[in-house]
Amino acid sequence: MPARISIVLTAICLLAVCVSAQTSSPNPRKFEELRTHYESAQRHEASGNWRAAEEEWRLALAITPEDARAWTNLGVALNRQNRNAEALAAWRHAIELNPKLVGAHFNLGLNFVKNNNFTEAIEPLRRVISLEPDNDAARRALALALVGAERFREASREVARLLTHSPRDPALLELAAEIFMQQRRYAEAAIVLRRRLDLSTANTHLWAQYGDALDGAGRTPEAADAYRKAVDLDPESNATRYGLGYLYWKLYRYDEAENELSEVLRRDPSDARAAFTLGDLYLTRSDAQRSLPFLERAATAYPNEFDTRFALGRALVLTGNLKRGIDELHVAVLLDDSIADAHFQLGRALMQAGQRDEGKQELERTRVLHETKRTAEGARFHKKLP
Repeated sequence: MPARISIVLTAICLLAVCVSAQTSSPNPRKFEELRTHYESAQRHEASGNWRAAEEEWRLALAITPEDARAWTNLGVALNRQNRNAEALAAWRHAIELNPKLVGAHFNLGLNFVKNNNFTEAIEPLRRVISLEPDNDAARRALALALVGAERFREASREVARLLTHSPRDPALLELAAEIFMQQRRYAEAAIVLRRRLDLSTANTHLWAQYGDALDGAGRTPEAADAYRKAVDLDPESNATRYGLGYLYWKLYRYDEAENELSEVLRRDPSDARAAFTLGDLYLTRSDAQRSLPFLERAATAYPNEFDTRFALGRALVLTGNLKRGIDELHVAVLLDDSIADAHFQLGRALMQAGQRDEGKQELERTRVLHETKRTAEGARFHKKLP
């Protein structure tokens, strides 16, 4: 179960509908017996004795087998004993007896959410809301089910309705942020995360997520500040420190990026992402020799990634290892044939190695890709003209 769903789900409890005994029998003795079973079951539930509660609900159903409320409560008792299949059957039977009984639909839907059956949870939870439009617990559970089913636009609508009632609810704001991030609506994610951060002391995860949202929204300098706060809160987190180093690298703040990435690799030499970013940093600084061991490590970890093979190929060529460099650049263009610079670097290396015909082919491919890009950009520009 995704972490955010697990956290928000703790705010929603299974609904146990315990009501006074009801029966269509005119027999006062039977009515009193039924009421006794209801009260006894409720006492057992309050003390956590779910086996005894189950027995009382079954005795009540022996008197009134078509009592949908008793079937709903029996399902709760069974569920609390981890007898999931029997609980589902009890709630479904309650719905057959009374399709408008909210508790049965809610318990059924929430049980599906708790067990990651998100698509199955949607229909019963929507049914609850159709019966009780102001049932925020059901709407929360529905939002979680929609997130789990990756129906993010629908989930965002449900969370928006919930936030109108509870605009300062931390769990809802975090859920809204996750939904916006999944849809790459980074500016909106940054807004709700800022609201969440203003509520109380925030943890490393929230500051890092805020940094990701800001970076996605094109506010990278602010993103680096957010990640700096995340690292200060948890200096031992390599993942967060890598994120900060990456943002520094992205902002061309190379000295700071080198410090953070080097610290990540000091703690964990196998961190291939940090190795690649640090190696690329050295390559950008024209220190190909220093970049090599880091890029070798990254390419070994990510052999099917264009970026790792391309950067390693460039470094090898620049350090005089033409044969291996050409091999790596060949792999890079096979992984992604659409990158003009890869063909250009490969063409130059082939020419340098005396393979002029192959080199000319790669340089011609570079020219064609550039021309195709210019033509496409020109077409987009003309479409914008009035």
